[in-house]
Amino acid sequence: MIVLVFISSKSFAADLAFFESKIRPLLAEHCYSCHSAKAEKLKGGLYVDSLEGLLKGGDLGSALIPGDAEKSLLIKAVRYTDADLQMPPKGKKLSDRQIADLTRWVKAGAPWPETDKAIARPAKTTHEITEKDKSWWAFQPIRRPTPVVNRKTQNVNPIDSLIRAELDAKKLKSNPPATKRELIRRAYFDLIGLPPTPEQVTAFEKDKSPDAWARLIDELLALPQYGERWGRHWLDVARFAQSNGYERDGEKPESWRYRDYVVKAFNEDKPYDQFIKEQIAGDELERVTFDSIIATGFQRLGVRDDEPDDKRMAEFDELDDVLATTGSAFLGLTIGCARCHDHKFDPIPQADYYSLLSFFRNIRLSEGAQHTLDSPNYVPLADPAKVAEWRASNEAKLKPLQEKLAATKDEAEKKKLTPQIESVKAERPPFEFALAVRERGLKPPPTHVLIRGNAGSPGPEVQPAFLKVLGSRKPSPAAPATGATSTGRRRALAEWIASAENPLTARVMVNRIWQHHFGRGIVTTTSDFGRAGVLPTHPQLLDWLAAEFIENGWSIKRLHKTIMLSQTFQMSSRAENAKAGDLDPGNDLLWRQNLRRLEAEALRDTLLAISGRLNPKMGGRGFFPRLSGEVLAGQSRPGMDWEISSADELSRRSLYAYVRRTMSVPMLDAFDYSNTTSPLNERPVTTVAPQSLLMLNDAFMQQQAAAFADRLEKECGPVAADVRRRTHDADGELQTPPPHVGSYMEKFIQRGFQFAVGREPTRRERELSRDYINRQQKSFAALRTRLTFQPDVPTSLYIDYMGRLRPEQFLIGPQAGWSYHQGRWSAAYESIRSVERDRGPFAFTTAASFSNGFVEAKIFLHTACESAGLFFRATAKDNEAHGYEVALEPREQRIILRRHAGELTTLAQASAEIPTARSLPLKIQATDARIRVWLGDNAKPVIDFTDAKPLLASGQVGARAWGAALSIDNLVLRPDGAASVVVRDEELAPPERRAREAFCLLLLNLNEVVYVD
Repeated sequence: MIVLVFISSKSFAADLAFFESKIRPLLAEHCYSCHSAKAEKLKGGLYVDSLEGLLKGGDLGSALIPGDAEKSLLIKAVRYTDADLQMPPKGKKLSDRQIADLTRWVKAGAPWPETDKAIARPAKTTHEITEKDKSWWAFQPIRRPTPVVNRKTQNVNPIDSLIRAELDAKKLKSNPPATKRELIRRAYFDLIGLPPTPEQVTAFEKDKSPDAWARLIDELLALPQYGERWGRHWLDVARFAQSNGYERDGEKPESWRYRDYVVKAFNEDKPYDQFIKEQIAGDELERVTFDSIIATGFQRLGVRDDEPDDKRMAEFDELDDVLATTGSAFLGLTIGCARCHDHKFDPIPQADYYSLLSFFRNIRLSEGAQHTLDSPNYVPLADPAKVAEWRASNEAKLKPLQEKLAATKDEAEKKKLTPQIESVKAERPPFEFALAVRERGLKPPPTHVLIRGNAGSPGPEVQPAFLKVLGSRKPSPAAPATGATSTGRRRALAEWIASAENPLTARVMVNRIWQHHFGRGIVTTTSDFGRAGVLPTHPQLLDWLAAEFIENGWSIKRLHKTIMLSQTFQMSSRAENAKAGDLDPGNDLLWRQNLRRLEAEALRDTLLAISGRLNPKMGGRGFFPRLSGEVLAGQSRPGMDWEISSADELSRRSLYAYVRRTMSVPMLDAFDYSNTTSPLNERPVTTVAPQSLLMLNDAFMQQQAAAFADRLEKECGPVAADVRRRTHDADGELQTPPPHVGSYMEKFIQRGFQFAVGREPTRRERELSRDYINRQQKSFAALRTRLTFQPDVPTSLYIDYMGRLRPEQFLIGPQAGWSYHQGRWSAAYESIRSVERDRGPFAFTTAASFSNGFVEAKIFLHTACESAGLFFRATAKDNEAHGYEVALEPREQRIILRRHAGELTTLAQASAEIPTARSLPLKIQATDARIRVWLGDNAKPVIDFTDAKPLLASGQVGARAWGAALSIDNLVLRPDGAASVVVRDEELAPPERRAREAFCLLLLNLNEVVYVD
């Protein structure tokens, strides 16, 4: 019989609460000793610690029929109605109240939490690892292959020998070498993530010495930019971010130190085995340094819920993040898949997962949302004596305040004391802190296998042990030194992972390095060397590289050079070998180099380098990228914990952009920026329309195009000043230029190509460039009076962020001759202020003021503009407009006349055709109390209104927009009795300059900028 019980979500929630408060404790106290995974010997084949166990039942059949208490064996047993079925046995009958609770629960349908319904079974602690399991290629010892040597290959790089063996077997030929220009660009982008200058390209092309290529590699490896480039690759693997995630997404203070540690480690060519040990157990090593403490921040970088519903589960979620990331990053195994059950593909029993987790079990996990410096998250980088002195001083300040708080009963006094206590806790001592790991002491808590991964269902206890499939099961950690505060467990784990005998560690890292030199790894699933991963295309090559890596002291720089000196790396990327293309279209056999698109950070950095704006400053907390209103609007508290960085800071390398988990930067996000939630091992490469739209229209791109034009004008010499002085005729056509103008433009085009793509333009490219610049010049000449106002804030803002914004950052527009105001916003509610849309940010011209007269213009509402307005007779009072406004609302297709005078009053309105993305004539006449408005080609005014309470004082003309931009062309003020004034952007560059900027933007959009061949 099937019983269906229909209950509301509200009722179900109440029933679950009843289960947790009454039923689960009852079962645990009276039944689990004989009928659960904890039972030493299961009685009657019955499990009562899961819903499925009760439904399946034991020797007597199902113990539970949800909704029918009278037919459920469980209820019969506890009621003692059958002499042969009495539970609990031996006269330990439940109380009437307890029996009633069980009966009520069954009648309600036996609600049980979804996450806790599976049948509880003890973990397979005796899982047998077979010889077949051990025979998997990745678990085999690394064996250095001997490349075939014959007369043709005796002087060949072993990499090439191993690659050619595969090609020869398929009777395929490899590509010819790349050109020297292609090689130097490839080397620069691979090793430092930046393009070479035209002079560097020319010098390398002219250098005919046999060691020119090797010297170039050495020079690049010695640059500090190398660590920035390769540090970013590792940060993907380490799931680096500077915030916790979840709704609040608060900052992880000091997390940037880990990023700087990684950069420094790569620049110093820190041996990779030491790099591993420091990140796992930097605080337990024989020689503990500031760097090794900072390195343990690796374990603190994950997503963290600062308000967990279940603190027990939250603790194991954090530990799982650490263990899963460790397995993925260093071992190339998806160990996290064994949290709830034996791994479905790889020989990793659930017990092995918890044995590995026990290495980390003793680390102190943070509690709550606080980030005070006495939190276990933060470790002082100072002499222990100084730390003790500070802590004593801090405690001395705290103690009397805490005692006073405990003693007082006055709520007002408590409110005063609480912030004082928090302030003392947050006092920053004279030394610095790191987001790092500390342990709880020398006695770690026990670690149990969690049944189905549920922290509320612990199973058998396990001890620290390594993966059985890799041989040794138990570690032999050194005894803690006298005065030690740590168990040494993580050090034992780190030494096992970093051992040359571990078959995975070296293979995984050399595969990652190969991946970034060729666009993909020898094993394309770079963090899954298990059975669900992809087999290596060249297993012998992988082992040769791993053996070479270990034998050369785990030197990453040495490995770079070994790979880059091979002919395989230096091949052309051209896909012109038809036979190879047919037999191996995916280039698995490496008959050519792979054409690769720059990652998001390298692309942004390249644009800054080409424009000449790149700021080489290294390290520190980083900069906060500028975020548009649309991006800010995606936050629950727009702008909270976000700062505004200077233009100089905004020109730093993308590595130093503040990484917030819930708010990605569009410029980076569009080009597949790192996933910060979990380790990202292979970045996806997508090609979507928003990428092109962003590259053409984003404010960052416009800024770089302008800076690039500045750079080229300086490069092209003094003649640029003569070009700027040229004038245009009535049609916007250039007057006949002097002879030297043509040569100037030719040089401008030539240098543009040299900086952007490292080569000379072709004849055809020169012709197209000249034609493009001339056409753009004519277009800009027709827009010499255009004024554009772009709203750049969301409808609500966090008050701290709002206070950091300058008025001209609320509404972006022309600067010279204009004043900006933030408009009217609501009072703060939970630290959030909201804009009144019709009284939002606005700007006034300072060109002229008047009382009576005409305002004429052509209005252009950009697509998605919700509302726009033109002010007249207006002044600003306390950031609010005071005067008249003609408002246009394209969605409602209406025009409105409003009076702003403390209160907002609609005086008149009319239906009207108001298109977007099309120019629309607008004329306003103010004659004392009478106001008339003409729109479009209408001969009659659409509004003719006489105000009974007129604002007659002289005032400014201004504009506002909401939703999207408003452009105004040919804005003319005609005051009665005075000369007309044409309002224009006084800082707007002349048409020829703007045309050159457009050409620079075009160059920055070339495929050769975005792709490395």
